[in-house]
Amino acid sequence: MPRERDRREVDLAVEAIGDLLIKAVQATVTDREPDPARECVAEFVAIDDRVAPDDDGGPTELMATLTLVQWLSAAREELSDRPGRVDGVLAWIEDALGRRYRARARYTAGTLESEAGARESMEYARALQEDFLPSLIWLVAGVVAVHRDGDVEWLRRLAGPEHMLSGGPGGA
Repeated sequence: MPRERDRREVDLAVEAIGDLLIKAVQATVTDREPDPARECVAEFVAIDDRVAPDDDGGPTELMATLTLVQWLSAAREELSDRPGRVDGVLAWIEDALGRRYRARARYTAGTLESEAGARESMEYARALQEDFLPSLIWLVAGVVAVHRDGDVEWLRRLAGPEHMLSGGPGGA
């Protein structure tokens, strides 16, 4: 049963990462500050430094990125009938967090536009450096604020990586 135990451990880790992300999204929406996203990412970096000290970016950051991209992709599909969805989210980011954060989030907003935009957004990771993951969190917060009336529980209902890993909806 080691395989089953390993799967349970991975599921717990994915759930913990998702919970941290949801808390960061909620705090960003509520406090209208960029720092919750950065603090969340700092926690992921600290975990990765302990478990994979020689890697630049580790499994926690990777799983967080996958979760955020999945949420944004699911939002894109769900909001496909709203052509102004990206502009509305970026406007919220500018209003809530400031112009500089809108500019950073614009680089990763392609995830809300199309599959090709999502792939292109990943190319900006190096340019955005430590603001890459926060920019994705800011985008998710914008989606939640603008299109979900601040309801972060909506994120739990989306098919995230935990479903892909566990073989649930959309998974193997």
